[in-house]
Amino acid sequence: AYRNLDDILAAADAVMVARGDLGIDVSFDRMPRIQKDIIARTNAYGRVSITATEMLESMTSSPRATRAEVTDVANAVLDGTDAVMLSAETAIGRFPERAVRTMARICLEAEKSPDYGRPPEAEFLEDISRFASALAQSAVAAADSLGLRAVVAFTESGTTARLLSKYRPRARVYGFTPSLSTYNRMAIYSGVTPMMLERVNSTDDMIAASEKTLLERKVLDPGEGAVIVAGVPPNQQASTNLMKLHVLGDATTGMPQ
Repeated sequence: AYRNLDDILAAADAVMVARGDLGIDVSFDRMPRIQKDIIARTNAYGRVSITATEMLESMTSSPRATRAEVTDVANAVLDGTDAVMLSAETAIGRFPERAVRTMARICLEAEKSPDYGRPPEAEFLEDISRFASALAQSAVAAADSLGLRAVVAFTESGTTARLLSKYRPRARVYGFTPSLSTYNRMAIYSGVTPMMLERVNSTDDMIAASEKTLLERKVLDPGEGAVIVAGVPPNQQASTNLMKLHVLGDATTGMPQ
């Protein structure tokens, strides 16, 4: 499978780096390098990567992870994986909740590193619109430069949110979609919070509806800025072609301008 990785990435939605299975095919000394290569190439294709197997194996029977396991999880995050996965630790382990909390703490701490979130150095190898990729990169750069807390993406298929995720913005990405399957798919994208949105007839209505949701859930405050990324006209799986710097309150009647 590793020899055919490019062909797999061209056809797949996501790739799992299952070190147990990988260890059957390659020698143990090559595994760290191959893991990094798989994650890097997966990111270059704009795909989702999941790193799994024996990440906190000792917590199957012990309440504490080993230092080597902590380093392993953190390095996977710093390598650029989208998700880390527990298996035996939660399936048959004695401390499933503690294992999940431990992994979450490690991931959150790793994301504070200055080495976390470096964008892909080259253009995505995936056959996607260059407009969509350029807009995603620009949106992340704008949000990071302005210190904004949110990038709002309107998406039918989830591609826009996935591209934004791959550039690892410091801001949270809120992916609004009318599709339940897309909503579920976005849950695995790093740094993306999926949100359902009823279909609307115009871009202005789309922005107003999302703004109302973000304010009601107290995700953002009135007067706070956000980057909006969308395809126009709405309700089509068209290429992403709109980026807007938006102040919350501009689209909601009665809110301060």
